[in-house]
Amino acid sequence: MRIFLYFVSAVFVVNSIVLTGRKSFTLGLAIMVAIAAVSFILARYIDFWISITDKGVGLVVKYVILFSLLCFVFLAGYVLSYAHSTVTYKEDAIIVLGCGLNKDGTPSHTLQNRLDGCIDYYSKNPDCIIVVTGAVSRFGNFTEASSMKKYLVDNGTPAEKILTDEKATNTKENFEYSLELLREKGLDGTNTAFVTNSFHIFRATQYASQVGFSNINALSVKTDRAVFLPAVIREVCAVAAQMFFKY
Repeated sequence: MRIFLYFVSAVFVVNSIVLTGRKSFTLGLAIMVAIAAVSFILARYIDFWISITDKGVGLVVKYVILFSLLCFVFLAGYVLSYAHSTVTYKEDAIIVLGCGLNKDGTPSHTLQNRLDGCIDYYSKNPDCIIVVTGAVSRFGNFTEASSMKKYLVDNGTPAEKILTDEKATNTKENFEYSLELLREKGLDGTNTAFVTNSFHIFRATQYASQVGFSNINALSVKTDRAVFLPAVIREVCAVAAQMFFKY
């Protein structure tokens, strides 16, 4: 057990260092750092931990932690069971969900993957409308939507085919404001797609349904290996908040 915990701590530390080097500090990364620290402490003091969780309150705490871990694994599996594309390439519109910018205002690598997925989709369905959605980035200099539109136009997408929402600050608002733009174009959201990373599809679909989209389809794009684990951890926490606290 001690060796296993040290191994877990080392894996999470290395992954955290890689992501920090990429300037990709997020909630998922913060959780990973916490897990690495807890794993190291447990490994270092494993004998003490075993002694205080052998009976009484400590035993109850141990089983609560184990149950929580099982719930987390189950929820992660459920979320990832939705991680596939359902697009028909006959949709009236496709929504590109925002996902952070670099300091210079260019799309983050994860967002770039979503935009590249949109470009490929548009090449197969050039009659569709594209919606890019996202407010001012955490660096405060650019909106995600404006950066996304520039990337699409620079890569050959006609500007007149792109609708821009610069107000949305979260996934639910992404869909809410996108639907407003589509309705202004005479579309009611019954034949729409969205593009995002595989781990995000489940929660995105739930929010889309909440704001008024029906039978919405998903285009799943790849996630970099270094980003995948913290992203899934963060996503499972977000799904839990959505389920239990109506977040």
